[in-house]
Amino acid sequence: MSLILVILGVFLCFSGLLGLGSVIYFGFKFRKQNEILSEEKKKKTFEKLIVLNYLALCASAFGLIILVLAIFLS
Repeated sequence: MSLILVILGVFLCFSGLLGLGSVIYFGFKFRKQNEILSEEKKKKTFEKLIVLNYLALCASAFGLIILVLAIFLS
């Protein structure tokens, strides 16, 4: 049981870190072409990046909680 929780926790942590990396990458990419886009498109893109950032942080935090639970169960 604890092995399954450890694997799940590690998977969630790594997927959260991958999500944070992608948000940072797309943020820098979007910042380079900032002058070309309209204000409405900028606002929508930033809102999407903020939502993805929160989802990635929640996945990492949930994975860490599962890892701690697995450590206490073993």
